[in-house]
Amino acid sequence: MSKTFRYIQNEDVLKSFEDFRDTVLKERPVVIARHGDYSLLLEKRSEDVLGLKIVNDEKKTVVSDRTYDIKRTNNELIARGVRHACQKMSELCDEDINRKRFQIWKWYLLDWQKHHADETQELIDREIEWDEEVAKTEADLMDMEKFLHGDYLNLGNTLSLIDTYLKDETHKEVFRKFAVSDIMEMTSEDTKVKSLEEAEHKNQKEELKLHTYQFKVSVEATDREHARQALIRYLGGDDRISVQK
Repeated sequence: MSKTFRYIQNEDVLKSFEDFRDTVLKERPVVIARHGDYSLLLEKRSEDVLGLKIVNDEKKTVVSDRTYDIKRTNNELIARGVRHACQKMSELCDEDINRKRFQIWKWYLLDWQKHHADETQELIDREIEWDEEVAKTEADLMDMEKFLHGDYLNLGNTLSLIDTYLKDETHKEVFRKFAVSDIMEMTSEDTKVKSLEEAEHKNQKEELKLHTYQFKVSVEATDREHARQALIRYLGGDDRISVQK
């Protein structure tokens, strides 16, 4: 899933409006945050009216629009409004992603059914029935999520499927762009998680290696012996630490 990129923090929006309403905001809106195809804009509606607008950059449409009279509100309420707007952008983006992703997955199912028409009823029967003991032992039961996830992440297969099922070039380009972005993000997460797991496993297998470190320490004292005693007391008698005479 996409992440929210913030350019102005929630608590700073009111101050930013007051600082820039006679300069930048007089000329154009300012982007507060982005999430996928959505942007949250800070606008000056009038001298004392602050506007928050969510727009879909891809479709050039306004999704949500809200105003605040800064003389009748406070920073906390505006910060809360910004936070809610960012949450809404995240939800809208997730809906867009899931809608396109599930559409491609449906095409995979249709494609599979076209090539395995005689097995379709058996597949349906297996998927709608539930037997916990059989599920534990029947290794050849089809895991639909695993099947779709694996095929979907094969970028070549997915782009070929989009070309097969979409004839409109505009729609085709939208889905191509989405598939590349979504699959790259998903595989990046998979690779990151796998790398972390491998590093943790390696650390557990390797023996702990001990190293010796030396530090320079300044101690105020009347002479060297007094300085040594002061340092030993400070170190608390840790047997890993040796003090040279």
